[in-house]
Amino acid sequence: MSTRNGPHARAHSIDDRPGSSGSGSKNTARYSRAEYAKVLALQEEVARADADYQRLRLAYLDVVEHEPTHEVAIAMIGADMDRAHARLQALIGLPRLPFTHEPSSVMRRDAQRVADEKH
Repeated sequence: MSTRNGPHARAHSIDDRPGSSGSGSKNTARYSRAEYAKVLALQEEVARADADYQRLRLAYLDVVEHEPTHEVAIAMIGADMDRAHARLQALIGLPRLPFTHEPSSVMRRDAQRVADEKH
């Protein structure tokens, strides 16, 4: 069955349908192949950076919860987590604000609060 005369066909005139070359389409929102490849690569890079940040965040929380006396390990994982967070922010276009706290210090404060509530 043809969809030419279906509800979607009546929703748009021929000139304002995507990909049409009518007078209503002044600026198409299509990417070239190179631009599309760049967008996909950036999405993959953001996904990897987010995965790295989440992995370090979980490791940090695990060490803070189970081994709170390992201050060197906490500091090293926290520094890596802060760098991963900064990279993720840069990739998605968020500016580095001077009053932003490092995620590791916020996480440590929250983990300490949870530990105090448990005891």
